[in-house]
Amino acid sequence: MKQKTVKAYAKINIALNVLNASNGYHNLDTVVTTVNKYDVITVKKRNDSNILVTFTGKYGFIPLNQEETNAYKSAKLFIETFNTLGADIEIIRNIPTGSGMGGSSADIVGVLGALKKLYKVEGKLKPIADSLGSDAGYLLEGGYARLTSRGEVVNKINSQLKLWFVVIYAQNGVNAKDCFSKFDALNENGVVSDIESVVKGLESEDFTCFNNNIKNALTNSSMSLNEELQVNLGEIKKLYPDYYGMTGSGSTLFILYEHKEMAEWAYLTLKKKYNDNVELLSSYNPEKPYIFDVIFDNLM
Repeated sequence: MKQKTVKAYAKINIALNVLNASNGYHNLDTVVTTVNKYDVITVKKRNDSNILVTFTGKYGFIPLNQEETNAYKSAKLFIETFNTLGADIEIIRNIPTGSGMGGSSADIVGVLGALKKLYKVEGKLKPIADSLGSDAGYLLEGGYARLTSRGEVVNKINSQLKLWFVVIYAQNGVNAKDCFSKFDALNENGVVSDIESVVKGLESEDFTCFNNNIKNALTNSSMSLNEELQVNLGEIKKLYPDYYGMTGSGSTLFILYEHKEMAEWAYLTLKKKYNDNVELLSSYNPEKPYIFDVIFDNLM
């Protein structure tokens, strides 16, 4: 039995503006980076067209209907598009659900990338990814980027600036749809960060570009849906952060440090209180599309 195993990386929104809504979706303007945290996805060839998806790991779950999962939908679209056989898919989930770190989108592109390598097909994956997740197309390549529209318009940012993040995962996630609905109800100002300055600063590798720009327009909405974030924010402010913020629609808060030593100190301090719900991460800026990071390539 032939199989492929790949890494599917998480992302962090460094800054995020919410613009006008159109066709039922909110338009975004955000700067993102992938980080060195990933789900592990294994696909195995089948002799029929069926798809079986299992989720294991710390954040694994048994879906009520696997056909409703994005992992299943991405496999189905891949098979229909490229006329291949089916696959057994195992996803070891290390990215928390509802954390704003792109776990669902990572699974989409992980499945697509692994199947592409398994069946050795040609053809672009981004149209499939874009149809399933707003930032999934970006996660096919990762690194620093500016995303606009619903997140499917990707402009790569050429930067080798190394960032250190200490992240706190909330016990309970925040549903993205609920967060955007709350944002509309609160009539929040969606432009909170100077995205142009962040982009230029990353390009020139100037850490000071983050001054007053590590902001997320969804923060108040997310915090109103999950009061735990207020407590976590209070803990963060005690740690002399260079900058701090929230990724996606919540519920993960992060501290951003320029120097690894400070990040390590903050991580060890928070770990006494949060145990496994705090983690030290760094920006991950691959030279080639990360999905080609195959960690197993087995013939069985």
